[in-house]
Amino acid sequence: MHRRRSRAAQVLTAAVVLGALAAPGASAHVTVQPTASRPADLQRYRVIVPNEESTGSTTGVDVQVPRGITFVLAESVSGWRAQLVRNGGTITQLRWRGGRVPPGGYAELRFIARNPARVGALQWKALQRYDDGDVVRWIGAAGSEQPAAVTTLSEDAVPVDVVSTHGEKTAPDGAPAPAAATADDGRDGLTLGLAIAGLALGAAALGLTLVRRRASG
Repeated sequence: MHRRRSRAAQVLTAAVVLGALAAPGASAHVTVQPTASRPADLQRYRVIVPNEESTGSTTGVDVQVPRGITFVLAESVSGWRAQLVRNGGTITQLRWRGGRVPPGGYAELRFIARNPARVGALQWKALQRYDDGDVVRWIGAAGSEQPAAVTTLSEDAVPVDVVSTHGEKTAPDGAPAPAAATADDGRDGLTLGLAIAGLALGAAALGLTLVRRRASG
């Protein structure tokens, strides 16, 4: 009897695990990397598009550009055509067509965007299109069955794949390499300038004192 109960418990546990893996929320979804960035940075983003379907191939991806992003450049990726969709003068969507992600594979699509100058979350709503006409909408909240990718903007975020606008060297992962001479948004340059100005004023004061002593002597 004890062995039967143990076997039944094992079967029940296996069924629960398989059910969790088969649940829609457990499946891989369209993601955007990095998940953390800094306000106003010129950020390289990667769109990871997996295909866990058993038969159909992914042939199109639409990513909604969050409000506040005014500059976007799509990187050329072999086999894919990128299109920026505008509403008036505002970029509202990035579309990729022409490529193919077979079942069990994935694609990586890339673009550059200027982050808004604010902290908070950027929600990347995406539509994944299949060759049989099916469309999976990754537009839900975190924890939902079809969540949208999110990038959190914070001043404390570690820079990864940031496009340099100051000419500093970058580490292999794209983050600025540590260097004492590298200016941080002009703050180090300002400090150096103030120090030089202080030395100049000190030298001028010393020269004036010497002139006065000679005149009095």
